[in-house]
Amino acid sequence: MSLRMDDSPADTPWWALRYEALAAIDPALLGLGDYAAEAELVERLLGLERGARILDVGCGLGRHAGALSLRGHQVTGADLSPRVLRLARERWDRLFAGQPGPTWMPGDMRWLPNGGAFDALLFLGSSFGLFETDAENQQVLVGALQHLRPGGTLVLQTPNPYWWATHTGTQYVAPGALAERVEVVQSIRFDAQNGRVDERTICFRGGERVEPPAQSIRAYTPAELMANLRAAGFGEVEVSGSEGWEVPEESVPVDATESVWLWVSARA
Repeated sequence: MSLRMDDSPADTPWWALRYEALAAIDPALLGLGDYAAEAELVERLLGLERGARILDVGCGLGRHAGALSLRGHQVTGADLSPRVLRLARERWDRLFAGQPGPTWMPGDMRWLPNGGAFDALLFLGSSFGLFETDAENQQVLVGALQHLRPGGTLVLQTPNPYWWATHTGTQYVAPGALAERVEVVQSIRFDAQNGRVDERTICFRGGERVEPPAQSIRAYTPAELMANLRAAGFGEVEVSGSEGWEVPEESVPVDATESVWLWVSARA
């Protein structure tokens, strides 16, 4: 299935336009993470029993939401783009026809619709730090707390600024590495002044050149994340790292030169 982007509302934010454009080229361009391993890590961070109510914010194609649903949890996937949610629903129905799965809910992460009190809220991949101002990103954290039950947990997976600051440049990705018959050129820049990871992506398919809106993610330091979460009203906050790009099998300290991602858990 393809998606047309030319009828998107004028006020559609860059991330919705970007992910819709990538999905229109090939949904595989939205990510190739080890979602089963990440779902297992989320379970360890949360310490949840089977059947927990989980809200996956910025769920995209629902790979994390689906993996957690398959592990027996009651999962809601929320995303700003109804088009991407439609792809998520169709993907689930295609892979797991007839099997109950996640609930899909459109919504802006700053003002999520009332879905009751959840045991856990997730912001995985590049779904936190999208907004241009720190005030808007802080509003996301404050709103997240309001959707958690007392004692519930927020989990963030965010870029480690220390790693990304030293891993910039441009790379060519051959067809088949990310998506079949699609060549990709990715350019990464670290904006040290504003603490943001900027990515420009150009795709070539069948002689056609497509450049979605550039991605810009606020990359907070561990100290900033801890301070912002406590200011939002969270209690205990823990920040750990990743082992390169790999999902760690257990909590590991943040390493400036090895940890691509920061994994954060905060108790309501």
